[in-house]
Amino acid sequence: MNSYSTALRATSDQCGPIPRIDWQSIRRTRNRLPLLFLLMCPAAVAQDSKVPVDRAVMVIMAPEGPVFAEMNISVDGQAYRLWVTKFLAHRVDVNNDGALSLSELELIPERLLQQTSARSAKRVLRSVTGDKKADTTSVEAFTEWFAQQLSRSFDVVAAAVNASEAVRLAGFVDQNGDGAVAREELMAGSHSLRFRDLDDDQTFTAAELMPFRDPRNQRAAVVPDAANLPFVQLSDEESLVRTAEQIVTRYGKEGTVPAANLRLPDAEISVFDDNDDSKLDVAETKQFLASPSFHLVLDVKLAEAANRSDLSADVSQSAQSFVQTETEKRGRMKMVIDDMPLEIRARGGSARSRDIMVGFLLQRSSLYDKDKNGYFTDDEYPEFQAQMAQYLANADFQSVDLNGDEMVLRQEIKTYIERDAIATQSRIEVSVKQDGTTLFKLLDKNKDRRLAGRELLEGFDVLLEYDLNKDQKLTESELGTAYSLQIGLGQPASLRMNSMQAMGMAARSTDAILPGVSGLTGPEWFRRMDRNQDRDVSYREFLAPRTIFEQLDKDSNGLLSAAEAQALTE
Repeated sequence: MNSYSTALRATSDQCGPIPRIDWQSIRRTRNRLPLLFLLMCPAAVAQDSKVPVDRAVMVIMAPEGPVFAEMNISVDGQAYRLWVTKFLAHRVDVNNDGALSLSELELIPERLLQQTSARSAKRVLRSVTGDKKADTTSVEAFTEWFAQQLSRSFDVVAAAVNASEAVRLAGFVDQNGDGAVAREELMAGSHSLRFRDLDDDQTFTAAELMPFRDPRNQRAAVVPDAANLPFVQLSDEESLVRTAEQIVTRYGKEGTVPAANLRLPDAEISVFDDNDDSKLDVAETKQFLASPSFHLVLDVKLAEAANRSDLSADVSQSAQSFVQTETEKRGRMKMVIDDMPLEIRARGGSARSRDIMVGFLLQRSSLYDKDKNGYFTDDEYPEFQAQMAQYLANADFQSVDLNGDEMVLRQEIKTYIERDAIATQSRIEVSVKQDGTTLFKLLDKNKDRRLAGRELLEGFDVLLEYDLNKDQKLTESELGTAYSLQIGLGQPASLRMNSMQAMGMAARSTDAILPGVSGLTGPEWFRRMDRNQDRDVSYREFLAPRTIFEQLDKDSNGLLSAAEAQALTE
């Protein structure tokens, strides 16, 4: 399996065919080859598949090395971009005459227009027809052109989880980016996390360690930062550079990654090894990522109807020792990569998602129809518009009033919602949920939902039982971390959050629980100085000269325990 026979076998009308080239030819002409083909054409239609597909590339940062995965995606037997465009064309062809006028093209959601090179309805008409004077275009011509314009392949998003499970402490304290937490890194945690101590009490609560968390809604399920997940999409120049840096940092040392750590045949890696040292630096790794070979090919066949999607996987011969797959049932698969469990599901049912959104908002519309005549006038509409804005883009009266009769009917609301929903569904969404024991929960010995200085200083001993390979470092795989991936058409964030809540994801509060003064030990002066009630006194809390503090701090760890404080009175 070589890069051009596999990674570049997919072509599109926009980019033109890429010829098959043997490895000797690649070696001789490498500098002239279109290594950035995947960036210019990230969702090409495969030529050798029975079902037309769009393709996307994902890198899985597995425990022992990166895994390069190709995803071939279709919806109801069509490449997903083509399916999206046909759905859109049907919704904007208001009079169902098979042609699209300028006024109908203006109904295309702005979010979709901005993905095209035209950026406006008038320019779309000109680009499709090639005629500046044209006032209509056929649905077929529009569909063919617009499908090629939808260039963004997929998004990796973190699924909502209980707030107490959302803290990914490893990502904050892993200073060298090797994907593991060493004793020294954990002991330096108070310093690494200092800018997250929002209340400056020298402890770190779960709420403080969750970026962009709304402090007014501590009980809600939360969405962790997708950047901390080991799944990376390759979509543009920036993602190539960022991923190359991550691979070199995590799986290599001194600025290079051994070619063997990429776990692919030598012939497929040596092409990018400019100095023939069997290592790739960041620049060489980036070149490889622009036209990678794949360990894993996922064929994702999505369906509009629920429970009709299917999923299959093809593992390359070079990856069969560290990637095992097992089909659980239709549309579901279990996979183990380097002892990291992974469950993958093809999530279809996009029609149901739209129906839920339409039904909910139409039901709500009756509450705002003051005179109950079945339609909104311009003065009635603003309150319902505010309701729609919570779930969709801001839908002004003129945009929803398709026929311009100054009345917004329920059917017009339905058509607008469906048209806007397809803008969300124009991308593929890989929703990732992480399960397993978290560092935060293990280190929080007294269960007060915060980490104190001593818990970080001495916490590594608590983790040793999980250090399976006895290398004095802890990885997520050793914690039993498992991931669930749902691959499907994009869905509004509100539906995603609501579905998680319905599955029992309503979270407990993450507010810290201060233990209080009862049960505190040590001299009275010690108990009074312990302002954050963590059972230790730091130098900042100590109301005496540093020389006395250093004399009492027998183990020189920067914290006075009750036993050390007692020595002052003896």
